[in-house]
Amino acid sequence: MENHTGFIVLVDISGYTNFISSHNIDSAVDKKLSLGQAHAEHIISDLLEKVIDQLDGVLQVNKLQGDAALFYGVSEDNVNLSDKIIKKLQTSFEVFNQRLSEIKFCEACTCGTCVDVGNLKLKSFVHFGDFLIKKINQFKEIAGQDVILAHRLMKNSISVSEYMLFTKPFTEIKSLDSLGLIEDRKENYDDIGQVDCTVFYPDKELYNMEISKKKSWIGTMYSMFKYFYHSKSKKGIELKYNIAGS
Repeated sequence: MENHTGFIVLVDISGYTNFISSHNIDSAVDKKLSLGQAHAEHIISDLLEKVIDQLDGVLQVNKLQGDAALFYGVSEDNVNLSDKIIKKLQTSFEVFNQRLSEIKFCEACTCGTCVDVGNLKLKSFVHFGDFLIKKINQFKEIAGQDVILAHRLMKNSISVSEYMLFTKPFTEIKSLDSLGLIEDRKENYDDIGQVDCTVFYPDKELYNMEISKKKSWIGTMYSMFKYFYHSKSKKGIELKYNIAGS
């Protein structure tokens, strides 16, 4: 086993779980996929491959995890590598969305899967910390507490579907101020405590739309609760106007 200090990066496709479960890929009998299941698997693999192609060379891809890919990077010049990681991630998001546009023709498919392609989004998680590189047969796998932390960050309180999350150890190496729409956040976990991070939203229009939709939903739920809080009935009307019921 080799001990290293470096960058741990995860890219994850938002909406993958719903996309896969709604088309029952994991429930395929004897590994024989239906047309819709095969299309879903093909689409996810195609999109992940495009992202990996962009990050390859700057980061080492370590493992595919269904909807996500795990990378790591080690350098004697962390500032330079952190800058490259940011630029490559930005390009990856652009390529991902471009590929979604290119396969828009899938919506003509009648299998039922392809209609949901437009709901897929990309998000990434970037951390700087310690990890072990374990060799298992001819494969290498990274492990350690910081690798676990990076995976924990995939479950968070962020309500927007497309973003890049950077932990404080990363932003202490490279400032994100020049990126644009960023937000400092604190995520809390029972097993590892509070994690300080900064989130970059590459698509400002999407961010504003999804935040507005969330606020609208909260307002709607409040109005509905308020409306039904004092229940009304025909019996109440009869008592109010002193009339006989049918």
